[in-house]
Amino acid sequence: MSRRPGPRSDRTDVRGDILASARALFSTRGFKGTTMRAVAEAAGVDVALVPYYFGNKDGLFAAALELPIDPYQKIDEVFSQGLDRIGERIVRTIAAILEDPVSGPAIIGVMRSAMTEGAAHDVVRDFIDNVIIDGYARHLPGPDARRRAALAASQIVGLAMARRVVGVEPLASMSVDELVEHVGPTIQRYLAGDLT
Repeated sequence: MSRRPGPRSDRTDVRGDILASARALFSTRGFKGTTMRAVAEAAGVDVALVPYYFGNKDGLFAAALELPIDPYQKIDEVFSQGLDRIGERIVRTIAAILEDPVSGPAIIGVMRSAMTEGAAHDVVRDFIDNVIIDGYARHLPGPDARRRAALAASQIVGLAMARRVVGVEPLASMSVDELVEHVGPTIQRYLAGDLT
């Protein structure tokens, strides 16, 4: 009797293993440099299981874009204490997300791919526009809320890209407290300070 295609019963979360491996590889190699075979090898599964779960490489990449955190919830948490010291809280939150072993590789992989891949570029732009900027703006008073949110987002994206994707020194090796000291006031001014 031949066995039906699909996962072995001795693995509890084959899909999750594949997805974790894909996020790690997209993070280090980008979209072009990541193959389905490499993902399967990293996950310790037969290569046929990758298309079984995700269809093709585009499907795998799309699934990897589903962040293992709820960005709306994180934004609401950061703003729940008001605008006083918001710059500091945002920098600490972003640093923690990027250092997290699950969320960090997912975000870094998307950003790395956005540097060279058209589809990823569109996904990142939409995420910045519809999640970060809109998410921040709804917590800000006044008619310039979206402008302020966009300025803050530019700092956050630039910091993440320079620190974790490109590895620009000394940003890449700064402590979180140093980042808060140097970047926090700029984000604070953009979100709650005088822009004139």
